[in-house]
Amino acid sequence: MVCEKVDGPESKPPADSIADWKDGDSVFYLRKRSADDPEFSAGDSEANRIHAAGTSAASWCLGQDTFVKVHSWIEGVEMEAEKIRFVAEKAPEVPVPEVIYTWIDHALDRSFLIMKRVQGQILNKAWPKLSTLQRIQIANDVARFCVILAANISTRLETVTGLPVSNERWLMDDTPESHLTWHPRFLGPLSQEALRAYLTNISTVRPPDIDPEFYFYHADLGPTNIMVLDDGRLSGIIDWESAAYYPRFWLATKPLITWAFSLDCEKGEDSRLWAKLLSQGLETHGGLQPQEEAYDRWHDGVRR
Repeated sequence: MVCEKVDGPESKPPADSIADWKDGDSVFYLRKRSADDPEFSAGDSEANRIHAAGTSAASWCLGQDTFVKVHSWIEGVEMEAEKIRFVAEKAPEVPVPEVIYTWIDHALDRSFLIMKRVQGQILNKAWPKLSTLQRIQIANDVARFCVILAANISTRLETVTGLPVSNERWLMDDTPESHLTWHPRFLGPLSQEALRAYLTNISTVRPPDIDPEFYFYHADLGPTNIMVLDDGRLSGIIDWESAAYYPRFWLATKPLITWAFSLDCEKGEDSRLWAKLLSQGLETHGGLQPQEEAYDRWHDGVRR
């Protein structure tokens, strides 16, 4: 794929473009690379890069209001755009990014996602300026959205298109040293009985209680994935790649047991304030009770 832009308010994309979008006074467009295109130099991968996650993912700015997100991909990985489309259809009140275009480059084993910028800044940066009431309100808003999404139920641990859940390592045994760092690890699809059997098999301690139904959940609602406006209002939820159907106990438990929900701008116990507020909101608004102690006992017994 080739991404190009033309400047000026009256600019138009060429007829052979696959997708196009406005960004400020410019028009960006995608087209397939042709044999007539010159060979491209390697370029500078750090230019306009805003995020890098080792060998598995990175994001870059395209213009003022557009991002491209590149992620490692192998057969069986569900595209993030599928999850965003599902949320937009089933729960339009939940603020998700606007997807422009997505595709898989099979030769590179990478997926590409172009989307519009969500206004505001991440909660982790906004946190020091927020009042206690604003922090509680944001947590309650996110919790209410989680409850709305949890109305979508499956009988298995799986994605929205029936694929296995990837990289939910807190429900899995240790990653083997031989595992390629950019390859996702898969779990599922698994029924209630199959998930209970799997969790029991990898630990010396029985797992938390697992209900017959599984609930749709973002599963990565840390403070870097929550967008907030200057006035303290929630403006969006980003990074839906982990979203899938999970057991009920996991919804309010995960914020309390994973580092991904910690605030970088706080120290010590205060770094866990967001996790606690979100878990409390999930219990208050959805009756989703955490099973932190049961999970910790199970996890301590996981065979290493």
